[in-house]
Amino acid sequence: MSTREQIPVRIDEEVRRLLEDRMILPDEVRGVINHAETTGRKLINSGTGRFLACHRPKAVTYWVEYEGAGDDFQVLTAYSHRMVTKSSGSTSEWVKSGSDSDWLCGQCQVPLEIQTVRLQYMQSIFPIKLPACSGCGFILIEEELAIGKMAEAEQALEDK
Repeated sequence: MSTREQIPVRIDEEVRRLLEDRMILPDEVRGVINHAETTGRKLINSGTGRFLACHRPKAVTYWVEYEGAGDDFQVLTAYSHRMVTKSSGSTSEWVKSGSDSDWLCGQCQVPLEIQTVRLQYMQSIFPIKLPACSGCGFILIEEELAIGKMAEAEQALEDK
């Protein structure tokens, strides 16, 4: 039995249908949670205590919002995108515009700040302002952005 199979996750029927619609397998969800829980690389919502984590095992980045710990993880939503997030290198070079996020970096324990980062897909690079950790550079791609404008841009670039 693989490590992913051993991670106990609960996925209610509504979330299971959402995953199917978004072509995300339960094993991919387990992989994200496993990665987050073993590395500590996740975000924590300061208001709800929920976690948000991502993992890019190949050409797709999977995001999972979940709650729980130890032997009990409840999946709340999951989404994906194919764009790659890029920083300009040192986070000290990022253009920062303060913190307005409820998300804290799980590793650095600091609130995310809106910062200018880059998204890349195929040969195109897009500068964009997104919440990110000033300490380690973890960049948050929110669900609405991933399933909306990012998905549209990916499709438009593929159609060229």
